Amino acid sequence: MNKIFLSHFAKIELNMDDTGSTQSHDIDYGQKDFEKALDLHSTNNFDEAASIYKKLLQINPLNSLVLNSYGTLSYQQGNVLNALQLIKKSIILNPKVSIFYNRMGVVERTQGDIDGACRMFERSLSIEEQYEANLNLCETYLERRHPEAAIEPGRRALALAVNKFVAHLRLATALRLVGKFNEALAEGEEAKSLNPLSPYPYIELTMSNIGAEKGEAALNAVVKGLVLAPDLVESYFNLLGSLNIWSECEGQKSQFSAEPENLAIKRLDIPFWGRCAIVANRQNPLIWFWHGVNCGRSNLLEEGLSSLKRSILIEPEHGNRYQAISLVFQRNGALKEANFFARATKFILSNLGFSPHILWETCFALGQEDEGWKHWDRRFEYDGAVERQGLPKKRWPQTEKVDGKLLVCSEQGVGDEILYLSCLPDLLKQHKAIVIECDERWGPIFRRSFPEIIVVPRQVKFVGGNSLFYDYREITRKYRIGAYVLCGDLPKIFRYDFQTPKNESGFLRSNPQRRQVYINHLDKCPGQIIVGVCWKSGFAPNWPSIYPRLGDLLECLPDDKNLRLISLQYGQNDRETPSESGNTARLETIPDLDQVEDLEGVAALISSLDLVISASTTVLHLACALGVKTISTYYPNFRSTRGADPMFENCYPMLDAGEVFCSRKVAERIGKTVREYLSSGKVKNVKSI
Repeated sequence: MNKIFLSHFAKIELNMDDTGSTQSHDIDYGQKDFEKALDLHSTNNFDEAASIYKKLLQINPLNSLVLNSYGTLSYQQGNVLNALQLIKKSIILNPKVSIFYNRMGVVERTQGDIDGACRMFERSLSIEEQYEANLNLCETYLERRHPEAAIEPGRRALALAVNKFVAHLRLATALRLVGKFNEALAEGEEAKSLNPLSPYPYIELTMSNIGAEKGEAALNAVVKGLVLAPDLVESYFNLLGSLNIWSECEGQKSQFSAEPENLAIKRLDIPFWGRCAIVANRQNPLIWFWHGVNCGRSNLLEEGLSSLKRSILIEPEHGNRYQAISLVFQRNGALKEANFFARATKFILSNLGFSPHILWETCFALGQEDEGWKHWDRRFEYDGAVERQGLPKKRWPQTEKVDGKLLVCSEQGVGDEILYLSCLPDLLKQHKAIVIECDERWGPIFRRSFPEIIVVPRQVKFVGGNSLFYDYREITRKYRIGAYVLCGDLPKIFRYDFQTPKNESGFLRSNPQRRQVYINHLDKCPGQIIVGVCWKSGFAPNWPSIYPRLGDLLECLPDDKNLRLISLQYGQNDRETPSESGNTARLETIPDLDQVEDLEGVAALISSLDLVISASTTVLHLACALGVKTISTYYPNFRSTRGADPMFENCYPMLDAGEVFCSRKVAERIGKTVREYLSSGKVKNVKSI
């Protein structure tokens, strides 16, 4: 809080008319004392300023200006409760001062009331456009993980900017998080030009360059940030992402094509920078943690293990760190190590904050199906489980006899619903009276495919925009539900050994009229093969370690006049547009198809194709469910030692359970698979190629 800001309070108060202020004589009492308090406040002489504010409030306890100034000082001193009381009172007394609401928002954000803070900043801006409130609103939306909403207040803050450096940085962050990497880079460059000695613009530039797949630019930015602040964990963390992108873009090179500025070494040595960070801050467990992980990735296993142990020694009860370690090992094919650290996580965290997915995934991948299914059964015993009300007492298959209809409850995402409900034909052999709950977008498809069953939308109740619970009371009464089963339980019941015969022909039926429209639109020539391509999930756009690059796919797919490629990608961003990926003419798009909301249309399009190539996402599961031969860019669903996909006979994964993902390797395997398909009309598992 500076003097100019505080003086602005006084200016506003003095210019108030009788309808907008509590008392026209707010400043009449002790004007000189108040100005003295402002001076002391602005120079951080808090105790002396507080003494004067208290004296002024004894004279006039309804002085909104003094109340707000004293509340602000209380906040700066760490007395948040007093600050809330004082600032709230100033707003009640004088509700037309925008800065009062802005200051209230700052305090509420500190208390963790993010929604309340947003309301305060928005109320402040409804009275007067100002830099502080716009910047605070932008930052708060970023904290809420709503970057799309942060962009507009970020732009307004920049236009009104007192501190353009901060405004450029915040706007860069918001643009990056929504996938507008090139715009984010421009804002980051502006911030860097204003303060080239700060490491934070380089952090932003690193992450935006990673998103834009500009590997060498990302490396140069992160190295500069490390030189300026070698102890910043953010820089060290981004170093690994930069190297991943650069390595993939440059073909696994071991050296820079050009020497980085102000750096005397050509070879980028991640463990070297980790050691520098440790020297700068030996007590930071995160630095030890990331150094250990990265040493492990660099085959420096002894040093890596030593660093991980040090991280845990500094914070021995930080169970999420064990969990993160297990995830890294899993993604790098070290399944036994991943399983070990996952067990350690479970031991430390118990049920609080523990996610068992690595335990069941590694158990399945190691051939330990019995134990894997035990962990799978406990997937909702931990944080994040959604309450379900109104379900019958009986849960199938604990009770074989069902008096009434069997309800199949929805869980997880729309793609997961399709994956788990692939077992629905098996279930119908045992139970004819079934009600299934699913996302409303699937309703028409399931009703067409299974006219004998009842389909209801998800029974989620929303309050204030947040889902609170599933409420089944109405449908339980309406349809005489006698027992229920979660759709995620079906794989364990019908695919326990991962060898049960699957639905090769597909179990869903698309709309025949819409399918014919797409067949006519595609206008397939004799001998042509039309292939749909979806290269990433919409939930993790910035994870190059598990999604292939579009450029790699297009480069490795055969250049054959009889091969046509159709984009099935949803949620594209400027990193992934075909125009930046080479071979632009090869990837066709279907106009006027909403690939997020119109799943009927997506199903009709997919069913008109000969083959689908997809990451592990909704497109993959839907294509398999429709009976279309599908090449997966990742591991099998419920990855196992069997190699094949245990859920879909027509799904052909490009990775075995213990392999390390590499975009180029996966793309080359897909290219070979498609060539085989072009020549023989058959798709083979990766092991046979």
